[in-house]
Amino acid sequence: MRQRVLTGVAGGAFIAAVTYFGGTLYDFVYFGIICIGIYELSKAFFNNGFDYGAVVNYMFAIALFIEKTTKYQHFFDFFLFMYISLNFLIFVFNKKTDIKKISEIVFIGCYVVFFMYHMMLMNGSVYVWLVYIIAFGSDTFAYFTGRFFGRHKLYPEVSPNKTIEGAIGGVIGSTLLSLIYFNYLSINKYIYIIIFSVSASVFSIAGDLAASKIKREHGIKDFGYMLPGHGGILDRFDSVLFVAPVVYYFVRHFL
Repeated sequence: MRQRVLTGVAGGAFIAAVTYFGGTLYDFVYFGIICIGIYELSKAFFNNGFDYGAVVNYMFAIALFIEKTTKYQHFFDFFLFMYISLNFLIFVFNKKTDIKKISEIVFIGCYVVFFMYHMMLMNGSVYVWLVYIIAFGSDTFAYFTGRFFGRHKLYPEVSPNKTIEGAIGGVIGSTLLSLIYFNYLSINKYIYIIIFSVSASVFSIAGDLAASKIKREHGIKDFGYMLPGHGGILDRFDSVLFVAPVVYYFVRHFL
């Protein structure tokens, strides 16, 4: 537990500092997180972090990083088309690639690269803090609520320790934190904010369960060992992956 807390505090302070200063450093850090995530999930799926399926997704990550940080902005649709086309070509011309394999490759591209790309899109925005508030707030409130009041299992086949009471506590707690932050920003669209916060918290829980289901299906305890006491990068950022797009599109279309 001590190791887990120390890693959480040090890692949280590092990410907070990187987010606060933003700029190129922020983009590089999240590009690195994406690449490590590709490696970890490729190890789980293909037993090889540098399988050709992983390489395709590294290329996709590099393309989006270039799109985000250079004059080639707004090339996302082109890079997405190229990524999908490359996967179809691999499926057609590589005799060893079947539907299952290509589905796993695209799954990694969507789950890790595309979802986490939204964190890069929010570089420098005050709303990026909402991702942390909701993802980590939901996780923290769910843990303590479940520990003290948990009686009914949420999804025992995937995550035996999670409870319905814990999930409700996570949603309520992260919603309250979100309301406090929006109040700090002098934004008072309370109906929108509550609907958004509850939805984002549910996505946070779904992200956690998705990671748990992947690990259970592939017989692994953690995605990696990079973060002592936590596991791999995906073990710590599983909720962030799902919350980031929710925050990005809510801010873009409703604020």
